[in-house]
Amino acid sequence: METRSAKRRRLSLLQDGTGDHDASSGQPTRHRRQISDLPDDVLRHIFTFLPIKSIAKTSLVSKHWAALWRSLPDLDFTTIESSDRGISALEKLIMSNRPNLEFPQGFLKFLYIVDPEQDFIRQVLRHRSRSPQPRDGLRLLRFCAYLSFTRLNNLMRDAFRHMVKTLDIEVATNDYFNLPKRVATSEHLQAFRFVSRFPGFRLPPLSTMKNGFRSLRKLHLSGVILYNQPFLLDLFTESSFPALRKLSLSRCLGLEKISIKCGALESVVVKNCSKMNFLEVRGPKLERLRVSGCFPRGRHMCVLNIHAPRLDVLDWEGSDVPDHCCVHNSNPAIRVSLGFLSIKVEDIDEKPARSLLRFLSRISHARSLRMDSLSIKILGNMDGLEVLRPFENLAHLELSTFTGRAYIPPLVSLFMNAPFVECLHIKLVPDHNMRKNVQLDGNLAHLWDESVSEEEKQWEIRSKAIGSFLDHLNVVKITGLLDCEEEVSLTKFLLRHGKSLNKMILCLEAGKVKDSILKKKIRSRIVEFSKAASNAEISFC
Repeated sequence: METRSAKRRRLSLLQDGTGDHDASSGQPTRHRRQISDLPDDVLRHIFTFLPIKSIAKTSLVSKHWAALWRSLPDLDFTTIESSDRGISALEKLIMSNRPNLEFPQGFLKFLYIVDPEQDFIRQVLRHRSRSPQPRDGLRLLRFCAYLSFTRLNNLMRDAFRHMVKTLDIEVATNDYFNLPKRVATSEHLQAFRFVSRFPGFRLPPLSTMKNGFRSLRKLHLSGVILYNQPFLLDLFTESSFPALRKLSLSRCLGLEKISIKCGALESVVVKNCSKMNFLEVRGPKLERLRVSGCFPRGRHMCVLNIHAPRLDVLDWEGSDVPDHCCVHNSNPAIRVSLGFLSIKVEDIDEKPARSLLRFLSRISHARSLRMDSLSIKILGNMDGLEVLRPFENLAHLELSTFTGRAYIPPLVSLFMNAPFVECLHIKLVPDHNMRKNVQLDGNLAHLWDESVSEEEKQWEIRSKAIGSFLDHLNVVKITGLLDCEEEVSLTKFLLRHGKSLNKMILCLEAGKVKDSILKKKIRSRIVEFSKAASNAEISFC
């Protein structure tokens, strides 16, 4: 006969979900480990791999699981997938209000409609309010929703009641509004990401912004309206954002001038701000700066000022060359990547070339440099390249370039002013105006002629001028290689004069050399080229 204490123990095990039953006696056993036996921290980590609605259903299993659900530190509502019918209805709703907007693939799938009657997000937050809260509060709240500003404001208010530390919001709304004041005044908020798919939200007044954000470490704003807001020159300062480490501004409408002077900043990203013509960044701890899709061509007097002694990475992509550039940086290990707005050859004049030379002179202490084909094209259309400041600290050089005799002078100028480069990576870019349209055949006689081509002669004439570069070159990689003599001439030249060359990697252009037998012939002939370094290894990819 079962005693009362044994019965209570059996029922307790059943209630907690930790007991199993013997098939014959019906008594609980503990020989089998259950998932409930795992530590709560492990269970919460497992929850991060599940959709939030599946996590919510686990609260029905037992009181233990219900307590885990109520104390879950991370709430990610972007895992709510709409049905096909819901996606269709949502698409019609949005397009009827904003017919000219385009959405990224998969965006509507996770765009949640906040229904006042059945608001799952707010129901979850209210359910947590009625339960004992963990001391640390809510670590993360993330949602992507189509809703009114009133609903958005209510959700954010509930989040701050739970002392949220990371708030990640992506919204689509027809309303125009200022960012709620409580975002700036929260004492617990450490990371804030706000993306508006419909341009409609503005920043709060400067007085609110300058007195808040005391604990904020990460800030990402996208889709904010910044027309006629001169206070941006005084907003991002150490007094306003004393703890800010990472700042990202994307698609800021009307943003022309901005000054960023936060002492704790380590990373700054500014992209797709098409009106920008003035950028100043000052940070004693700044390590990474990326500018993409800014500084449009044709604007008068574009200015870039960087004061960052510890800057390690500078990425300049899809932006015009600034007219005035000032870079104060003493880090000898800085890595620089340059990619400018496309421009037609007939539109290249002395102004962009001079601006590019000034830009290069400001980063002449770089350890690693990557330049796109447009940079080479601009330099190729300019006389007086001897004024280029030497890159005496440069060890890694990556170039995207066209082929042909017209591009030999700018390449030689770069090689001549980079005397200690050890690793060279050249990406050959198709130029439909200049690149030869060679039809590959089986005998390759037209390519592997023993006579010296004009391109080889041009390289040989300049071999002494770039002697130091050739003596220090250790690894060479050439991608996009075709059997044009312009491209093969550079390969021959580097092999013939690279005295310290240990390895050359050649990647044939995909789509042009498909025949495996033809590839083998090309490779076998390249291996036969004369080499200054007897131990130089040639490999193919």
